[in-house]
Amino acid sequence: MTGYHIEIGYNAGGSLKDEGKRWETLKKEARNIADNPKAIIAEARKLGAPETCDDGCCHLDTYADNYAEPFGSYGHPISIIEDNQQIMQLAGAADRIKYHVRRAYVRLLFKAMHKHEIEINLIVA
Repeated sequence: MTGYHIEIGYNAGGSLKDEGKRWETLKKEARNIADNPKAIIAEARKLGAPETCDDGCCHLDTYADNYAEPFGSYGHPISIIEDNQQIMQLAGAADRIKYHVRRAYVRLLFKAMHKHEIEINLIVA
């Protein structure tokens, strides 16, 4: 699948027994951020996200609101992949607003995990 793959990174000094806790923390934070579309919008605006698409039909808040839907629901931008212990943020059709929202979500997730002193990797593939 094409998109952003987010996984636990190298955590110097961390023990292997804490790996499960780090994964649970990543999942929890992924959900917490998804449940707060206003924070995603605010983060997207910091880097100049437009309020609407060039045609005026798609709105910033509409894309951010999609994240608040239950994980696993049809078309949800986030998937939890337990087998690989990774969060998958799916790529979508080319739309500048959607890209801003995707990047804002990832920035918020990095910040949240750093508050827990947990490193994460982002792989774009």
